[in-house]
Amino acid sequence: MAEHTPPLAGKVALVTGAAGGIGRATAVALARAGADVAANDLRLPPEGGIVEEVRALGRRALALPVDVSDQSAVEAMVGHTAAELGRLDIFVSSAVYSDREPFTTANMAGFRRTIDVSMWGSFYVLRAAANQMIRQGQGGAVVIVSSAHAEVAYPT
Repeated sequence: MAEHTPPLAGKVALVTGAAGGIGRATAVALARAGADVAANDLRLPPEGGIVEEVRALGRRALALPVDVSDQSAVEAMVGHTAAELGRLDIFVSSAVYSDREPFTTANMAGFRRTIDVSMWGSFYVLRAAANQMIRQGQGGAVVIVSSAHAEVAYPT
């Protein structure tokens, strides 16, 4: 009987927002499909967590507690991923920030942080990941995730 090769065997994925929620579930799904995973989130624990979960599935994993709103740190993170895992084939943007303050009383610093992480962070990682994929010359896949929380109003 022929051995089953997972559909993403040999691929490397970078997932932002990987410490919980949609990002964590995505990282696990990619690992189950055969991909090695670079997990990014400022909330990554020093040991255990998503990185150990990916490794338990027999895949290589990196913990990358990098602030995606820091452009130079993002570029270094993408370069580190490619250097450590050999390439970058898949990027999943799932990092978000919200202080969940009502719009009418929102703190401007919290609003700026939301924009810096959720908009600029996605842009910075997308650009760095796309440039890495182009340098490799073999294409790649990009997924930008949102959630139903984007459409939910929080009562005051």
